[in-house]
Amino acid sequence: MRLKTGHNTHGFTLLEIIITLTVTAVLATMIYTYFGKAFSESVTPITRLKISAALQRVMENITADYNVYPKWRSGTDYTQDTSFVIPTVFNGFYYKCTTAGSGYSGAVEPVWPQRINAATVAESTGMIWTAIGKLRETATPYGMPLLTLKGNIGAEGSDQDNAYGKYHDVKNRFTHFDDSGLDLESDDTGAKANKILKVTLRNDSGETQTALFVSD
Repeated sequence: MRLKTGHNTHGFTLLEIIITLTVTAVLATMIYTYFGKAFSESVTPITRLKISAALQRVMENITADYNVYPKWRSGTDYTQDTSFVIPTVFNGFYYKCTTAGSGYSGAVEPVWPQRINAATVAESTGMIWTAIGKLRETATPYGMPLLTLKGNIGAEGSDQDNAYGKYHDVKNRFTHFDDSGLDLESDDTGAKANKILKVTLRNDSGETQTALFVSD
């Protein structure tokens, strides 16, 4: 008697393997097409933000160099003999904290004396401010004269990497405005000469920032 032997198949056929690999390759291509760019460029917004912040920091450094004395603020921790301020409404003088009192300024701004070494009790906290000098009569008004600031920023059209930071100097010139408000951008030799410095900076991404520095 002849017995039939059963024939059982195990595993995948070559055709099934080829189909599986083909489908996997197609799916992988689709995933990379739709998500690959997003994954690779996910850091771009952060990079751009850092570049923009760097340009902002450069302009802040320039401003701090010019406005060496901050404006008075209420509720601020001022220290004796080391804190200097100017009034919120500029009057030409700057003041030193000669008596700290409780150490914090009050809620109401004092009436600032406009003569040298005239002291005033600034707040009910006992803090006393003394007029030390007149800014426009000192060697470093607001930190430095506009002409010096202009030179420190650098020549127009040049790339700079200095104490202020890294930037391209797009515009760095004196200007004034006519009666209609038109920006004349000229080094006028009349009464308005060297009173307003216009500065425009640019970073490597092409972003620009402009500021006006005004002298009395």
